[in-house]
Amino acid sequence: MHIIADANMPGLEPFEAFATVERVDGRTLTREQLGEAEILLVRSVTRVDATLLAGSRVRFVGSATIGTDHVDLAYLAQAGITFAHAPGCNARAVAEYVLQSVLLLCAAQGRCPRETRVAVVGLGNVGRRVADWLGALGMTVHGCDPLLERAGYAGPVSLAPLDQVLDADIITLHVPLTRTGDDATWHLLDKARLARLGPQQMLINTCRGPVIDNAALSRQLADGAGPLTVLDVWEEEPTVPPTLYQQVLMGSPHIAGYSLEGKLKGTRMLYDAVCEWAGREAAAEAAGADAPVLRQSVASDADLLALLQAAYRLDDDYRRLGDSLAEAAPAAAFDRLRKQYPVRHELHHWQHDGPVADAWAAIISRLFEPDGIAR
Repeated sequence: MHIIADANMPGLEPFEAFATVERVDGRTLTREQLGEAEILLVRSVTRVDATLLAGSRVRFVGSATIGTDHVDLAYLAQAGITFAHAPGCNARAVAEYVLQSVLLLCAAQGRCPRETRVAVVGLGNVGRRVADWLGALGMTVHGCDPLLERAGYAGPVSLAPLDQVLDADIITLHVPLTRTGDDATWHLLDKARLARLGPQQMLINTCRGPVIDNAALSRQLADGAGPLTVLDVWEEEPTVPPTLYQQVLMGSPHIAGYSLEGKLKGTRMLYDAVCEWAGREAAAEAAGADAPVLRQSVASDADLLALLQAAYRLDDDYRRLGDSLAEAAPAAAFDRLRKQYPVRHELHHWQHDGPVADAWAAIISRLFEPDGIAR
């Protein structure tokens, strides 16, 4: 077999046991580059549709991502091409990013997280974990997910329509990007809804850039009337407006889920799907090394932030993104930041062996358990 794979995907070695793997630039991939490939493995930067695939030999497409808005699923079904993706693969990494963002935002506004109300918009794999972790931190958590609500959701988070939760202190977005239907999320936070958010509120977006009208957000922030904001995703990626970059508290180049563990899990999920499709037995995963130890004590929110930052610092990504905007080709630099992203581990890569005060015990247990759920 011949496989074309995005060069940003780690952990492709198991595929090489039964296929030739050719690594390519996912954003610039063309029909001609597919050649005789039967399998295509992508990330979110590759638009997969008839333009790319018509007339090719590709019979299996895998995306090592949670979202599928970059894939024309209707075309794949019509063409008889099998599709698989990796829902939940990087949920822990995104949840750690959001938790760090929440602590930074609360510190910037002098708030105590346990006296803060948060609205989690979208309760999929990521949103459910974020809601659980923020609840474990002692925050009051409300959810918004009309699809789940109509399906009779009876989970631990109370659900309400978006317009009823926009008065929360923090709003964090975890929805797929959809452009049609009653639950379309393109410009979910449009000019009118953004106008309801004030400078005493906080906004986090780690899902898809166009879920927020970026131009409207920038105008509101310019007037000093908008929420304190953290953006990992941008409406016109890989282009980031320098003005909006300067207006947010923190920003990053669409890397909230870019942990090594999340990437490897996404690749492994595709490997298992390809083996099932090809009728092959999947090789067992190699055993991991013994976990190193972190010994920091946690007796305050500042301690919790320091522990998170021992693994990953959002301000480092903010600085790197700012530096890239000064380059001659900032869009190309945005992609380079993603391609050359430094190794980042999720906290469960370590063991924690420091004292923890009672108020932070629940969140610490989630951060270091292998599946991220308290025992």
